[in-house]
Amino acid sequence: MKKVLIVDDSAVWRTYLQNLLELHGHTTEVAKDGLEGLNKFFTFLPDVVILDYVMPKLNGVHFTRFIRSFSTFRNVGIMILTGAEETINPFWAKKSGANVFLKKTAAQSEIERTVLEFVSQPFSMEWSRELHTLHIEPYGELVDILEESLRDSTITKEILQLSEYIYDETLIMKKIYSLFTELLEFDNFYACISTYSHARIYAFGKTDLASPYSVLEKAENYGFFSYFEYVEKCYNFADRNLGQAVVELMSKKDEPIGFVLIENPKIPEVAGHILALANYSISQLFDLLNYNKLLGSGKELDEVTGAYNRHSIAAKITNLMDFSKRSELPLSFVRITLRSLRKLYISKGAEYTNRLLKSFVTLLEESLSDTVARVSIGEFLVVLLGKNQQQAQAQIDSLLKLCSEPGRCEDLKELVIETYILEWKDESIGEIFERLSSKK
Repeated sequence: MKKVLIVDDSAVWRTYLQNLLELHGHTTEVAKDGLEGLNKFFTFLPDVVILDYVMPKLNGVHFTRFIRSFSTFRNVGIMILTGAEETINPFWAKKSGANVFLKKTAAQSEIERTVLEFVSQPFSMEWSRELHTLHIEPYGELVDILEESLRDSTITKEILQLSEYIYDETLIMKKIYSLFTELLEFDNFYACISTYSHARIYAFGKTDLASPYSVLEKAENYGFFSYFEYVEKCYNFADRNLGQAVVELMSKKDEPIGFVLIENPKIPEVAGHILALANYSISQLFDLLNYNKLLGSGKELDEVTGAYNRHSIAAKITNLMDFSKRSELPLSFVRITLRSLRKLYISKGAEYTNRLLKSFVTLLEESLSDTVARVSIGEFLVVLLGKNQQQAQAQIDSLLKLCSEPGRCEDLKELVIETYILEWKDESIGEIFERLSSKK
């Protein structure tokens, strides 16, 4: 059963929805406007919110956008109800963060079915440091909400504008440290940026800096897992372990690309909240730094697996598309996803898992094509020139059969392999990547 918050300025609708949901075993709270709804949200901590679009003080879209600005609320379900004359532009509907919009003018049976089916989905309130702070100190006035929104946008702008220094990674790290010293009181600042094979760790502060291995260990305790083989220590450090710390993990499309750690913050709850606000912009900046480092290195191959990296594969595909068109040959793309990879990294370590990936890529190159790229930690792209979708499927079937047989491929049984095949129909390379990524 779920905890459901109902926010509507109509007493009739509040009562109707409350009775419907409680009749089916759910726990409910109600609020008569957007501002009261926010206060109830931070004290009741619902799994699902059902709210009106047009309300006094704060409408449903603004309410939703504010809630979605906190990463800890990403799994809370939000349904917005709209009246007969109320329409919302599809763009803003999509960007609002609401899971679904429902017309109040629909038939009663349809409304009840839709509401109950929506609430039954696996929405949930997830516990976190940020949530603990917000639960203790809920927002009391609209000015607090506006101030929080301004703080979020200001921090985002300050960090993203550092991209102009993309040619100097050390300088960017220094400027991020300088920004946080203006926002918070703490001893030391650590930042880790990681690719598939390397991690670079920077640190600045007032006291002796802790060992990078102690920093990594602390981050791992917060859920960061070390899948890289090499650690570049970009600072001088003492032989000591970390003290009290607040950690924020950075990711790109759910893949870890680093973390930021603040040692001995004066108020840990505030430090955690500021780091959460900065998560999106720092993640974007870290990803850009990784891409720039890849470009600057001039390397075409992923150092761990020997496959092409995500920078170089684009040029290879462009050339193959041109050759395919001129020669009137079919061209197919195979996305291979390894679902078990994270568990392998955690259970058997980076050295073993990376060796397994190298063997897997070698098998792909021998069995399918010499154009194999690693496009994410656990995802590979194989380009098959001269093969249509049916022919590509036959090759994939043979590969999967080979992986299940004893002998040279014995260890590859540990990989949970999923494939998706796409035949080129004269799309651009960007459209191909979009189609491949949308079929997950």
